[in-house]
Amino acid sequence: MIKNKWNKFKRNFSKNFIDFLMIFAAEQDFINKHRHKSSVIKEQGRYGSDQRKNSEK
Repeated sequence: MIKNKWNKFKRNFSKNFIDFLMIFAAEQDFINKHRHKSSVIKEQGRYGSDQRKNSEK
């Protein structure tokens, strides 16, 4: 019975750990995709206009 509990614990722990790593990877991906957007927003606050609109004219 102890062996069965240990195997069940290992299986559940492995699944939960992989789920945690996937969430962490998704957060990193989200941060990296939005890094440029947040820097543009900071520039808007600093300079008062959207720098992308000025470069298109």
